Amino acid sequence: MLITPTAGATDKIIRLTSGEFAPLMSVKIKHRGLISHIVEEAAALSGYRVHYSFFPWKRAYVMAKSGYWDGSVAWGYTEEREKYFAYSAPIFPEHVYLYHRKHYAFDWQEEADLEGIKLGVNRGYLDEYMLQQMQKRGLQINYQATTTELQNFRALIGGRVDIVISNRLIAERILRKHFDEQERGNIVRHSRPFRVTSLHVLISREIEQTDEYISAFNQGLERLHQSGRYDELITDFENGAYD
Repeated sequence: MLITPTAGATDKIIRLTSGEFAPLMSVKIKHRGLISHIVEEAAALSGYRVHYSFFPWKRAYVMAKSGYWDGSVAWGYTEEREKYFAYSAPIFPEHVYLYHRKHYAFDWQEEADLEGIKLGVNRGYLDEYMLQQMQKRGLQINYQATTTELQNFRALIGGRVDIVISNRLIAERILRKHFDEQERGNIVRHSRPFRVTSLHVLISREIEQTDEYISAFNQGLERLHQSGRYDELITDFENGAYD
C-alpha cells in the first residue's frame, strides 16, 4: 500500500518501505504510527517528503535492498544489513521482552536458557536473526516464525509455543485489544529484556542519493530533537494519540 503525505510542490521525495508494527508503524492508525511520523517530520525539516509503501517485512527489506525503493524504516543494526544499507542516526529505542504463560517455569539470564523451548517470533525481525545466530553457535534453538505479533500471542495462549519474543509497546497493545482479562492475566513478561535496540532508517547503497538522503534525514532529526518536537511526539504517543 502506497501512502504519500501532503507537502509542498518543491519538496524532494524519499521512497521508503515499511511493514505493520502497530502502534509504532501501521497503515491503520493515525500518522501511520509514531515512528512513521517521526521519520516524516524529520525529512520535512530538510525539505523532503516521504512516500511510504507497506509490505510484509521480508519483502520490504528486499525491495529496499535492491534499490527499487530508496530505503526502509525501521531496522536495528546488523553487520549483514550494513553491507547493503547506510544507517541513519537512531530514531527510536526498541525494548523487546520474552512473554510466557504465568505458570510456565522459566528464567532468562543467558542464551542457553532458550534451548529446548518453543519460541514464537516474527518473520524477518531482528529477533529471528538473533535466534539464527544462536543456532550457528551450536545452541539448540527451536522457533516458529509468523507474519504478525497477534499470531504469536494466540499461539502462546493456545500452548503452541512456550515463549513469544515481542516489543513491549506492541505486546501491550495486542493483549489489550485482542484478549480478555483472564487471558491477559495468564501472560507474564520476563523482567530482563531480550534486547534493547536503536531503530534506524536504512537507505539502499544501490541508489545514487544514499549519502544525500542520510545527511538530510540526520540533520532533520537533530532539528526535531533541538526544537522539542521529538519529545512532544513521544508524549503524544504515551497519551494514546496513535491508538
